Parts: sequence; C-alpha cells; structure tokens
Amino acid sequence: MRNIDVPTLQVQDAYSFYRRFILEYSQDKAEIYERYGFTVQGSVGSKDWEVFAAILLNDRARRGDGADLMNYEVKSAVIGSSFEYQYHRNHGLDKLANDKSVNHIFIARNEVYTNIEVWLVERAKMLSTFDQWLPELCQNYEAKARQRFRRSVTYRFVKRQGIQLLGISEGLLTYCLEST
Repeated sequence: MRNIDVPTLQVQDAYSFYRRFILEYSQDKAEIYERYGFTVQGSVGSKDWEVFAAILLNDRARRGDGADLMNYEVKSAVIGSSFEYQYHRNHGLDKLANDKSVNHIFIARNEVYTNIEVWLVERAKMLSTFDQWLPELCQNYEAKARQRFRRSVTYRFVKRQGIQLLGISEGLLTYCLEST
C-alpha cells in the first residue's frame, strides 16, 4: 500500500517540541484570550509548524522564497479544512517550480491544538495539481494590480493521496508510522 520512502522520524523530539511550544503555549494563551472574549484559533504561527516538521523529519529550513524545508513544503490547517498555497508576484513562478520539486507535509489540527494529524503527500501526487495551477498563475499576473495568487488543496485530497505519519489526540501521541 505504501510506495514512498518515509524518512526516519524523530517522533519523541517532535512530540516534545509540540507539547512545549505548541500545546502548552496555546493553552496558556487561551486562558488570557478567553478572559477578553477572543478565540485561540490561529495563535500558533506557520514557523512553529515548520520547525515541528523539521524536527519530525530531521530536515532543515530552506533559505529564500521556495519550499519551507530542504525536502518538504509544510502546510497547516484546521482538520477538515483546505490547505492554502500562496504565490507572490515577484517569486510566484519560482515558488511553484520549487513546490513541484519537494514532498509535502500537511498538518491538520483542531482549534485548540490538542488533536494533530501529520500527513505526507509525495511530490509526484501533487504534480498534476501544480501543472493545473501554472497557467492560472501566469494569467493572474497579467493584471498589474494582482500581487498574490492563492489556491488550495483539500483535506480530503490529502487523506486520499497521503500517508499519515503521526497522530496526536487530546494532547497524547496516539499514532506513529514506522519508518522503512
């Protein structure tokens, strides 16, 4: 069933990072937010998820406007929602080409960060999506005022095309794919 090489996962290190810098941080923040009538949703930044994925996959940040990590693009969204890709006018074509060259990590989470799913979709399964976006991206930038191009990948697509690497439920590690 699995036809992709899964890297050796650094599960305990990634889980420790999650507990300290994502779960505990968001819970501490939630108390203050709720006191003043705000929701905690969105209080964990994209860089936190990128670091979490880098630790899990034993990868490193990539410099510049390309993929987030040397070997992966990292996306996060609420469980059941779509994962957004955004391309800016000056680097959009390069970014899209870069996204085609790496595998993709999708982190689905609930609003309070206690339930997490980490999915890996290999780049080959993303290529037709990116190929479809390319002419749309070029057409988008024909209008000088357009600065961004946004498209998304559905949670359903990720579940159908990907393999789950990690699961956390109620803050506890509940699933870990064994590396090959």
